Parts: sequence; C-alpha cells; structure tokens
Amino acid sequence: MGKMMNWVLVAFFICGASVLTASKEAKAQEDKAQEDNPAQQVQSTKPPSQSRVGYSAWCTQVSYTHCEPLPKTGKPEMVAGTWEMNDGILQHKAGEKAPLAICNYVIPSDHYTIECHARKDGGPEGFVIVFNYVDRQHYCQLNFGTSGNTQHAIEQISGDIRTKTATRPGSVDSGRWYDVRLTVAGDSVKAWLDDMPVFDDVLRLK
Repeated sequence: MGKMMNWVLVAFFICGASVLTASKEAKAQEDKAQEDNPAQQVQSTKPPSQSRVGYSAWCTQVSYTHCEPLPKTGKPEMVAGTWEMNDGILQHKAGEKAPLAICNYVIPSDHYTIECHARKDGGPEGFVIVFNYVDRQHYCQLNFGTSGNTQHAIEQISGDIRTKTATRPGSVDSGRWYDVRLTVAGDSVKAWLDDMPVFDDVLRLK
C-alpha cells in the first residue's frame, strides 16, 4: 500500500511539472505572437512598438499639411473615403464618416513627436489627427471639435468600438489654419493646438 502511494505521489508531481512547463511555453508563444503582430499589441497593455500617423474627419470637410518631421514618402495611403491632393495640401471635401488617409512612413518607435497644420473647411465637427495607427481596426486619434464642435477628445478605435479616453471643452473655427503638435511617449500623450496645451494624458490601453 505504501509503495502504491509513493507511485501516486511521483505521478502527481510529474504531471504537475508537465502542466507548469506547458503553461510557461504557451505564455512564451503568446508573448512572441504579440511581438510579431502589432495589431495584437493594441489589444494588450502595451502601445504598438511601431505605427503610422495620418488624418481623418467626421461628416466634415478638412485640409491638412504633411506631418513634420516625418520623411515624405509620396502620396498618403487613402485607406477610406474620398481625398484629394491640391498644391501639396491633403483635403477631404466630402461629408463622409471616418475617412482615413495614412502617411506611408512607419515610425519605428513608440516615442515620437509630429507637427502639422489642420483646417476645418465646413461641416458640423472639426479635424482629426490619427496616431498609433496599426491597421484600419486599431489606432488612436486626436479629435478636435468633436460632439458638434463642442469638445476635444483622445479616442481609441478597436474594430467597431470608438472609446473616448480623455475630453476637454473646445471648438475650432472654420477657414482657419491651426498648428497641431502631438508627442507620444509609450502610453503617454501630449497635444497642443496653436501652442496651447490641450492634453497631457495616459492612454487606457486594453
């Protein structure tokens, strides 16, 4: 009887060690998959290690200049909506929801600063600067003049879900060029509008 109990204990410890080893291997495989797939990183607790920036709008006509100091790599990728390039200015003249134009340059870091000029040309809302763009289903954006041009917001897009992670009262004027500056440092986001600080917040990554 004692020998049988000893064999049972040995089998128990062997099985337990096997389960623990398998669990560690599965976790290592999951971590490796997230490193290889930036889209999965957006759903984790870490910001993407590389991403792109761009422009959007919401039922509003807008104009943008190229984001500095990013290298100019040709015409932006027109991911969604109707866009035009006129004398070096990117314009969305339609009233579409969530058009997307994304710069082709991939920023190889989660620490960066960009600057551009943005203008509302007409419509009910303001202009939108896209950042931490991994794909059409995973990105963040600065939405200046959202909610009927009554507030500014940092928003995170994950699939069909758009979440406001920070808001401030504010609006933008039609026909006026604004200087926009954005600094991303991991999950920290700072933004200025005409050198006036608007956001100094931490993304609520999922």
